Amino acid sequence: MKLNKILLALGVSALLPATSSCDLDEVFYSETTPDTFITSEANVYSLMSRVLAHWKVYLGSTRWEGQEMSTDEFICPTRSSGDWANSGYFVRLHSHTWRPTDSFSNNNYYESMQGVARCNEVITQLRKTDYGKLGLTSEDQADNIAQMETLKGYFYMRCLDYYGGVPLYEPGEMQNKSRATARQTFEYCENIFKNACENLKPKAGLGTAEEGYLSRAAAATMLAELYFNAEAYIGEARYTEAAKISQDIINGVYGPYDLDPDWFGIFSFDNDKSPEMIWCCPSEYNRMEFNWYYRNFMPYNIKNYMNNSYTNSGFNGYCLAPSLDPEGNAYVDTKPEIKLGSPFGKMHKKDLRKKVYRYNGNGKYTGMFLFGELTNSTTGKTVTGNKEDRGKAINLRDQVYRYTKVSNPTASTPSTMTDADESCGVRLVKFPIPDENDLEMTWKPDFPAIRLAEVYYMLAECKFRAGDKKGACDLFNKVRARNFKNGDDPDPCTVENIDLYRIADEWMIEFLGEGRRRTDLIRLGFFISEDWWDHKATNDKHLLRFPIGETQLSANPLLKQNPGYGGEELTPEEI
Repeated sequence: MKLNKILLALGVSALLPATSSCDLDEVFYSETTPDTFITSEANVYSLMSRVLAHWKVYLGSTRWEGQEMSTDEFICPTRSSGDWANSGYFVRLHSHTWRPTDSFSNNNYYESMQGVARCNEVITQLRKTDYGKLGLTSEDQADNIAQMETLKGYFYMRCLDYYGGVPLYEPGEMQNKSRATARQTFEYCENIFKNACENLKPKAGLGTAEEGYLSRAAAATMLAELYFNAEAYIGEARYTEAAKISQDIINGVYGPYDLDPDWFGIFSFDNDKSPEMIWCCPSEYNRMEFNWYYRNFMPYNIKNYMNNSYTNSGFNGYCLAPSLDPEGNAYVDTKPEIKLGSPFGKMHKKDLRKKVYRYNGNGKYTGMFLFGELTNSTTGKTVTGNKEDRGKAINLRDQVYRYTKVSNPTASTPSTMTDADESCGVRLVKFPIPDENDLEMTWKPDFPAIRLAEVYYMLAECKFRAGDKKGACDLFNKVRARNFKNGDDPDPCTVENIDLYRIADEWMIEFLGEGRRRTDLIRLGFFISEDWWDHKATNDKHLLRFPIGETQLSANPLLKQNPGYGGEELTPEEI
């Protein structure tokens, strides 16, 4: 039984939009027993897939906002119309003035720990099941349990990244518990991933379709990621271990993988078959749709450009942080002291991705962004505005200012999170949208939770930290080459130009919008110490961790808050 088929059949439970209030308080299979529910192989996978459906929602929830909107990559500015003001929520994310009452504080913790609870519930059920009666083996049972244990480790590592130590629950434990330390949580994840590297199955063959099932390489990558960020998590550098595992993954020790030869291969309609894909979340037309990327980024009338009757209108919210000031000057030139940000501007003009997204038919497309005026070449329809640009063609620009009120901007024209009009901001089209002729390919690209390029970049950064600049550049450049015609990279990494800022830019451009930027900036030492666009460095270490939401603190009286956020806080010994 293929896991993704069961997962897609359950897709209705995972179609909730990222901004909805998902009912995650349900008692998950609490009244079922192995004898009454698990009566076939399909039941086993159906049970497991409910956890993966939660994972799908989790990937596109406020978790992404915390990881991206708190950094130099993405913004959601307040428009002149008042759209996206959200009581200052996105301004607080950008300026690092968030509160324990902010939605991401509550939702990130709750959804992470809900993932842990769901995994534990399934593990309990699977351990009680007589696999022999189902025509399955003890090896099948061990693999299924290892799947859920590894996914639990994934949720716990996200908790460690966002909050530090959290309560550690074993299957069957239901009572409230106090927080473990960050080191205890780290070691708990480490043990899970080490076991998974031995117990999970390796990938069958190069190019075999990934279906949401966790492979041995996925667990190995998670273990490498844990070590890679250990200095931020527990104050202990573990780059040597991260490098060893990364090199082994590249060498095929954990299964056969290779970099995709094309920049679009890992995001295209059949990206589950990309040789680079290590772990992905399935998505399909009308089932398990990964559509929040589209809605939150796109202009209101984007359907005129996409010519796709199934897609919704855009919400005109998220966009790239600007690279140009209101006068059209590049920030890298006018403010060279600011080393971070300017994602669209820092992408080389010859980069094959730096083009207006256009669907060319038969699953082929060009470009990864929307900018300028947007007119569909087949229908002749132009995207017009709904608010400040009502009745006019929008003209998406890599700038943020109130252009409808300031016709001749100067150096003093405000460009802030609260000074934006409808067409401000370049929009990311990470996953392609087909036109009406290929309607059933809509939302077909899976979400790449782990891909081999991440392993190359981890190893490259580890080599740089170990003093091997050339080795680091060789790895970065091997990935970069596919982004240029005939592999002719006009700005490769060299031993002369590589430093931590260049590495930060490499991570930013390659993994733009993939929900990891905050983690990278913390590891690189930039998250609280550097300025970017409308953000001033705080140099406040307590901001390296998010606050646990007040709702969660109320639900578990044994929880203590992270330092710096008020209330009963963790002591230094408890951190």
